[in-house]
Amino acid sequence: IMRNFKFEPTEDQKEFIELFSSFMMKRESYKTFLLKGYAGTGKTTLVSALVKACKELNIPVILLAPTGRAAKVLGNYSSAPASTIHRAIYHKKSMDISSNFVLGFNKISNALFVVDEASMINTSSESFFGTGDLLSDLVEYVFSGAPNTKLLLLGDDAQLPPVCQDISPALDVKKLESMGLDVTLHTLKEVL
Repeated sequence: IMRNFKFEPTEDQKEFIELFSSFMMKRESYKTFLLKGYAGTGKTTLVSALVKACKELNIPVILLAPTGRAAKVLGNYSSAPASTIHRAIYHKKSMDISSNFVLGFNKISNALFVVDEASMINTSSESFFGTGDLLSDLVEYVFSGAPNTKLLLLGDDAQLPPVCQDISPALDVKKLESMGLDVTLHTLKEVL
């Protein structure tokens, strides 16, 4: 990661790299890393270096974001394909135009799922997709059978939470742990 990092890292960023390297070496199930930081703290730059390092190590990385625009920015910055969460985890029940979408099944083992703009991920809304609880569906999909998958959630506590919610559930360690996830948290504080 350090070799692929474009700048001299801050102490916060160095600490993330050390923690994340240790996180990636663990084989336990439901490993989730939550990286928080305000705009300008280097989350996207770190992810770009991380994606390049994973590519060198033949670790599949799946880049996801809640919106098409956020996916495009993440993909451009990381020089790798990115998708919306919905497109990656759901598929239509049938070819009927009125059919709803159902949760798919993850078949990519030993992969890292990176989700940017996690503050926008909801846990309760009416939807044509899955259960309407995007966070639960994402977690179920990522850990649905393929061995040794890991989840990295990126977010900013200063962003507005999802519509009709008081907090951003994907940035809440207690919420994530209540879903059975083993969470490592790191917060970047130094704005560059």
